[in-house]
Amino acid sequence: MPWHWPSFASPQLDWLQVEISTHCNAACLYCPRTLYAAHWRNRLMSLEDFRRLAPVLRATRLVYLQGWGEPLTHPDFFTFARLAKACGCQVGTTTNGMLLSEEGCRRLIEAEIDVVGFSLAGTVAAENDRIRRGTSLQQALACIETLNRLKAQLGADKPAVHVAYLLLRSGLAAVEALPALLAPLGVDQVVISTLDLIARQALTVEALAPASLEEHAALRQRLDALIAAGREQGLPIHDWLAEPQGQRSVGSAEGTAPQAACTENVCKAAFVAVDGGVSPCVYANLPLAGGAIHWVGGGNGISGISATATPLRPIVFGNLQRQSFAAVWRSRAYAAFRRAHQRGRPPEQCQGCVRLRARSVEKAGVVW
Repeated sequence: MPWHWPSFASPQLDWLQVEISTHCNAACLYCPRTLYAAHWRNRLMSLEDFRRLAPVLRATRLVYLQGWGEPLTHPDFFTFARLAKACGCQVGTTTNGMLLSEEGCRRLIEAEIDVVGFSLAGTVAAENDRIRRGTSLQQALACIETLNRLKAQLGADKPAVHVAYLLLRSGLAAVEALPALLAPLGVDQVVISTLDLIARQALTVEALAPASLEEHAALRQRLDALIAAGREQGLPIHDWLAEPQGQRSVGSAEGTAPQAACTENVCKAAFVAVDGGVSPCVYANLPLAGGAIHWVGGGNGISGISATATPLRPIVFGNLQRQSFAAVWRSRAYAAFRRAHQRGRPPEQCQGCVRLRARSVEKAGVVW
């Protein structure tokens, strides 16, 4: 007979992503917050809801304070960070940098934040600032410089400085400048992602989800060259490039279709939304007041495969305002969801998600 954990025993997680704000001071062209503006709910997580996470935070390696908004718009950001650190876990966040003054950088260091990521989508100001409206490449780079300068002055070795770089198809040439741009600033790591949630059909041409082995091999070659260039300059670069659906790329096991393995680590990680809702990942729970659609299945304008308009269905297994995190995690529905992923047969809600086909050549050290 299987032994069932009591509902009060918190699971041990690799990370827990906590959305403390859905407000943002930017309007990025690709962001669901911009494209679903008519249905967007601007909210701040309450301290009461966050405190309910204490038991699971004590058993979690990393809590990441970031969701679909800019985390520094929350006036209690540093209180959240302090509470999480008191639970003994590492703390990270990703920001656009526009709300970070020198004093803010100093507070990040004094709060012993472990990781701070800066979001970029271009290597020249005109392009980055056009795509990420309301942000400034130069200001983000200045924040990185300030943070590392203050760390040196204070004799601190954290936070580690990461760059979360969104690579669009139109930016393939410009991304080659990343090592020269970021290595001199002392950036610890760059993680390149692609456009995973496509909230408007016109953006399908910007997706980097190869439809053939040949297209995948060409993109892989370009990214491998970028990784090598970064290594030569002391800048670790990692990427998540999707494999063609139903096909194995070079280096994968022969004779079988790729086994679905979600990059969001849904069996050892979770997402807590701003309203306390518990979901397997950030893509499964957007703060929307009404229905919405997204485009899946291709449509990158290169392969000729058409994307399909698909309802955006939330996956929420419970809410901290009514249940403990442990009770939600061990619920029958959530346990069945994880078993399906463990067996390589993801549930219907996840099928079509590009995160099931994303692979990283260099996974070691990747945090976000």
